[in-house]
Amino acid sequence: MQRRRFIQIAATAAGLSFCPNILRAHHQMKPVRWQGYTMGAVGQFTLYTEQPEKAQNILKQCFAEIQRLEKIFSLYDHQSELSRLNRDGQLLEASPELLEVLAACNKAHRLTAGLFDPTIQPLYKLYAQHFANSAELSSGPTEQSIAETLSHTGWKKLSINNHNVRFEAPQMSLTLNGIAQGYITDRISEILEAAGYTNVLVELGETRAIGSHPEHRPWQIGIQNSQRSGIQKIVELENQAVATSGSYGSQFTADGRYHHLIHPQTGHPSTNYQSLSVLAPTATEADALSTGLSFANGQEIGRILQQRRDLKIITA
Repeated sequence: MQRRRFIQIAATAAGLSFCPNILRAHHQMKPVRWQGYTMGAVGQFTLYTEQPEKAQNILKQCFAEIQRLEKIFSLYDHQSELSRLNRDGQLLEASPELLEVLAACNKAHRLTAGLFDPTIQPLYKLYAQHFANSAELSSGPTEQSIAETLSHTGWKKLSINNHNVRFEAPQMSLTLNGIAQGYITDRISEILEAAGYTNVLVELGETRAIGSHPEHRPWQIGIQNSQRSGIQKIVELENQAVATSGSYGSQFTADGRYHHLIHPQTGHPSTNYQSLSVLAPTATEADALSTGLSFANGQEIGRILQQRRDLKIITA
C-alpha cells in the first residue's frame, strides 16, 4: 500500500455561456494533454494552444523533468536521494531541489505548529508491517512499540548544513509523499508558464491552474466525497493550487480505523475530518498544509487563516 493520499481531485466541465466572438476564440484553442505516472500515481496536465504541434517538445521536456525529480524524491527508487538519506542517515551535496523541498517542509512545520512532520516514516512503516498480513486485525501496534518508534521521529532532529543533510538520531527516515507531488506539480506549471502557455491545468497528485480556462472562466475542480462516489464541492482556480487529504486515501484496515494520516505527536492514525482541502498560491504549500492540518482543530485552523489571508481551507 502506498503511503501517498488518494488523488481526490478531478477537473469538471461547465457549459458555455459566452458571446460568439469568445466562442470563436475558444475554438481556435486546442487542448494538448499529457497523461502518465508520477510518484506512483496517475497524473496529467492539459494546456490549450493555437499551435498544438509545437507543444510536443514542451511535453517531452516536462516528462523528462518529472522523471528527473522522481530520482530525487521517490521512496521506491532505492537510488533516489531520499532513499540514500534514509539508508545512510546522511546525504552529502544534496540537490538544490531536495534542499528547496526541505525548506518548504520547515515552513509548513512552523506554520502548523509541528503538525506537518515528514519524519513520521518510521511510524508509517510500523503500521504497514503490523498490518502486512491482515487488514482484518482489530488492534494496532502496541503502545510500547509506538512510543519506541516516536523516539526515532522529530523534525528538529533533521540537520541541514550547507548542502549536507543528516539525521541527528538513529533509525530515522523521511517521507516526502506529503509535499513532493505538490512540488513536481509546481515545477511542471513553471515550465509551461515560462514557455508562454497561459491556459494550463496541471494535475500530478495535486492540482495547479496557470491562468484561466480558455472559455474565459476559472478552472472548475471537483473535490470527491469520502466514498469516492461523487463530488462534494466544486472550487474555482485561477493562478492557484488545491490539494486534498483524507483518511480514506490509504488505509491499513478494511474498516478504515487505521490509515496513513498518522499524528506526528501521538503516533496514532488520526484526523478530525473526512477530508480537508487547501487552496494556496502553490501546490507545494497546498500539499503540505492539507496533510498537516488534517490533525488540526477549528481553532488552530482559524489561527492559520488569520496569519495567511491568501489561503482557503475546506473541511468535510
